[in-house]
Amino acid sequence: MTESLSTPAREIFPEYATLFGAFEEEVRRLPGEVIDKRRPEHGWGGWSIREQVSHTAWIPYLIFLEIWGSTLFGDELPLDKSIYVDTGGADRMMNPARFPEFDDLLAALSGGFALGWEILEGETLGSMREKVLPRSIGPERVWATGETVRDYFETLVLPAHKTGIWRDENDPDLFHQTFECAVRHILWEAFAHLKTIQLHKIAAGLPVGPPAPEVGYTPLLSWE
Repeated sequence: MTESLSTPAREIFPEYATLFGAFEEEVRRLPGEVIDKRRPEHGWGGWSIREQVSHTAWIPYLIFLEIWGSTLFGDELPLDKSIYVDTGGADRMMNPARFPEFDDLLAALSGGFALGWEILEGETLGSMREKVLPRSIGPERVWATGETVRDYFETLVLPAHKTGIWRDENDPDLFHQTFECAVRHILWEAFAHLKTIQLHKIAAGLPVGPPAPEVGYTPLLSWE
């Protein structure tokens, strides 16, 4: 079937309206000892459920407001940048001092998905593909875990996204990404962390909801 560039973006990414509910159902009534338990013996267990939620909440604000902020909003961001810039020293997470309670993190998570849903209201498949952003990612960029950002792009992002992101043929540090790809990537990040939360619950002997979708780079990761 031929794709229609006039297709509303909300029809392409309806998960933005429902994904928070999937997270909330998994975590809302968990006791603190389960929420804060890390399982470093597993490749997926270095971050607790609290940290998984915090990271998943942080991602939409970073991508929509920082990376794509000027493209989407010009000089008038809908939220103060401190919501994602001020992490309080946390690694790619919401500031634990600003969001001390688990309900605070859930509210931030809900707000990030709601921001995405609001943005999608004004987009179509064509408009998302027309927006292309160059992203310079040099080998010196390293996360707190020691993983380089470029390695993440080369081993997961590029293999998972069959369209919408490509490496510049003249500059190995430069990647080009469409807004469609960025919106899709936020969802794939959320699915991967939802699966991790479910694995934490299974390890604790607790029931889980419907399995997180096995899409994007989730099948490329080791889940041992």
